[in-house]
Amino acid sequence: MASKKKATAKGLDPVSTTVKSIMSKKVQAVRPDTSLDTAVELLMTKDISHLPVTEDGKLVGILSKTDVVRDLFLNGNDGEVDKTLEVGFQVESSRVVSDLMAKRVRTVQSGSSVAEAAAAMARFRVHGMPVVDDEQLVGFVSTIDIARWVVG
Repeated sequence: MASKKKATAKGLDPVSTTVKSIMSKKVQAVRPDTSLDTAVELLMTKDISHLPVTEDGKLVGILSKTDVVRDLFLNGNDGEVDKTLEVGFQVESSRVVSDLMAKRVRTVQSGSSVAEAAAAMARFRVHGMPVVDDEQLVGFVSTIDIARWVVG
């Protein structure tokens, strides 16, 4: 009995296609000592959901819009949310990115397959992952990147 190869959309092969071929290579990153005001402004004006946090190119954390919103609610600022969504988040100016960033970051390597990246995102329930090679941030892959790849 001959084995049948599973067909993929438009003949795409998520096992042989690497993350490097679909990832965003120009990644906005910040340092741990960047003011939270600056980081939030970047998240809002650049229309991105995640900010990798690096020191000398090495990934040390990540800050997401979800982290910022969660912090607003946990600190009792939920009445401010409607106003801040209209004009941009307003946070304490004395706080820095390291006060709020996640220090445990799920990553993927540029040589990993799209299938591996998608499976990791599903398993860890995240919408994007920094791409790291030799401890250096080289890109970012998101569910949007995967969707763009699928639709061509």
